Amino acid sequence: MPDALVVTDADRNQAAAIVSGLSTSDKAASVIMADGDQLVHSDLLAQYHFGGVILMATRGVVDGTSGGTPQQVAAVTARLRDQASGDPTGMPPLIGTDQEYGDVVRLRYGFTAFPGQSQLAAIPDTGTAVALTGRVAAAAAQELLAVGVTVNFAPVSDVLPSDGSASAIGTRSYGSDPRRDAKLVAAAVTGYQQAGVAAVLKHFPGLGRVATDSHVALPTLGVSCDSWNTHEAVPVRVGVAAGVSMVMTGHVLLPAVGDNSVPASVSQAVVSELLRGPGLDGCTGMNFSGVTVTDSLQMEPIAGVFSSGQAAVRALQAGQDLLLMPVDPAAAVRGIVAAVDSGELPASRLDQAATSVLALRLAAARVPRPSLDVIDSVAHRALADKARAAAAG
Repeated sequence: MPDALVVTDADRNQAAAIVSGLSTSDKAASVIMADGDQLVHSDLLAQYHFGGVILMATRGVVDGTSGGTPQQVAAVTARLRDQASGDPTGMPPLIGTDQEYGDVVRLRYGFTAFPGQSQLAAIPDTGTAVALTGRVAAAAAQELLAVGVTVNFAPVSDVLPSDGSASAIGTRSYGSDPRRDAKLVAAAVTGYQQAGVAAVLKHFPGLGRVATDSHVALPTLGVSCDSWNTHEAVPVRVGVAAGVSMVMTGHVLLPAVGDNSVPASVSQAVVSELLRGPGLDGCTGMNFSGVTVTDSLQMEPIAGVFSSGQAAVRALQAGQDLLLMPVDPAAAVRGIVAAVDSGELPASRLDQAATSVLALRLAAARVPRPSLDVIDSVAHRALADKARAAAAG
């Protein structure tokens, strides 16, 4: 598919060549996806050349807009790209958002109201559910691209408890059947990325079977490796096989791999051994070679323990590529530079992360943007209605 998002070997080679010529400060900034609220009314992006920006919203009013309309969101992303025009990589930043639909929707006003994951999962026939999930993801990707968004932090790959117990994720998940969830996850990944938007699986190693909200406290996923291998791991493995661009690591303890001290997002055992590698202590790894990304570093399990600089360094040491929403992104850059200069963080690890992120930026920059006319089009509304009707039986 000509408009698909595909990171090629040529992208990786070009990215490595560009990164080799960057200053340590520019490398450090390039692995940060900063909070849009801190950038849209400042010149921070022009100063620091962050590798990405995430657009947040309060009840659909995106930061930098008065009403969150497609025209306003497109204007915000255009301003961000203009601010980044002096980036030494020559590439625009990744621009992301959380457009899961259902309970988590950043772009509301004037955009198609597609059904969320639990609604799509409610379609009784699995083949129909898979087909419509892929079509919805592809249509949603076109609306995101039209306003300048290149990364969607979706789909949620967390699997709910099979016994019906409480979950922090709830209706954001496709359900409690790992194998069926996996088919829907793969369909969503394929739909988003064939239409040109980077998809992100979240929240590795899994938040579906914990009841604690990781925004405010640090939960523990207290399951054995055997249980994890047949539950949480199943949709992630299939999503990785489908070619997902990114996997987000959540703020959760996973004692099964011997780490009872720090969240998975800054755990070398989880990020490097379990997600990037072949596994650890009986938990089978994912051998993921794409971009690893933290959950928001503004969340309490990180921000309540580490400074912005410490969090950034700990995440990179663990094997993360992209650092999402440091409390103080400029301080995160300074912390990374200081850690490289002192030898606390190997320069090669920063180079690896910067190359991974930049390769995705190169691929994303090739994808053409459709016009705003695709947003809330007759065809998209009809697709949304068809999916909802199928879910209703």
